Amino acid sequence: MKEILLMILSFIGFAVSAYIFYSKKFDKPLFCPRGHDCDAVVKSKYGKTFGVENTIPGIGFYVVVFIYGLMQLLNQNVFKGIFIYYSIVAISVASVLFSLYLAYVQKFILKQWCIYCIVSTIASILILIVLVV
Repeated sequence: MKEILLMILSFIGFAVSAYIFYSKKFDKPLFCPRGHDCDAVVKSKYGKTFGVENTIPGIGFYVVVFIYGLMQLLNQNVFKGIFIYYSIVAISVASVLFSLYLAYVQKFILKQWCIYCIVSTIASILILIVLVV
């Protein structure tokens, strides 16, 4: 069951990150609920870290978690090792911490919310919970 939850959550995170990446790459406005400006958030200077779009490592994270969940589901021994598990947990912790930092930026610096960013943050948090519980 944990494997399926990891796959579902990582798919949601991937879809959100890919949508943001697509909108930025092709300069398409994000659909955002009334009263919020998702474009102001994702196109701000905080949309990149060290010159890299935040969505790129996000997409990578969700792909890795999806593959991990799939390999666990298929009972692949190479993904059962303790080193692999702790590596996935470590990148998940990093993802949650970075996502929480970006949520802080939205709330206190930009004073704008991006619903897609929040969904990604929630997905990251839930992935970490599923991994450690």
